[in-house]
Amino acid sequence: MRTVLVAVLLVVPFSVMAQPAPDPVDFRPQAHRWEHRLLFVFAPSDTSEALTTQEQHFEDTDAGFRDRDLLLLTLTRGEEGTRRSAPGASQQPLTEAAVERLYDQCDVPADAFRVVLVGKDGTEKRRNAQPVTARSVFDTIDAMPMRQREMREEGADESD
Repeated sequence: MRTVLVAVLLVVPFSVMAQPAPDPVDFRPQAHRWEHRLLFVFAPSDTSEALTTQEQHFEDTDAGFRDRDLLLLTLTRGEEGTRRSAPGASQQPLTEAAVERLYDQCDVPADAFRVVLVGKDGTEKRRNAQPVTARSVFDTIDAMPMRQREMREEGADESD
């Protein structure tokens, strides 16, 4: 029993250390057109109070993000960005070039906090300068004609 425990203790740290970090993604919004809605959260730094508040507003909302085909992208100017399929999902880093390009495309100043919702059609649907609740984002999405159709189709599939 001791031998097995020692072997496990020796192997586990090496297997954890051996996992490479995910490669950065050169994220391009147009590649997600008609497939995903995009929610960008821009913050002046990863220690921004507004960013912390925003992350708290999104806790325990993974199912809502997935139901709405909503990707969450968090970006900080001059630092880094991440892409997640939901707030609690694993993060995939973005390339520095992608972060800079997204700041430019969304016209967000370096020192600003912004939340920008982009629909599946690639157009901006909402922009906020303060943290928003997941419910308010979901309500905006659920009022969209495309989402209304998706919900009708989902309801029809469940009744079959």
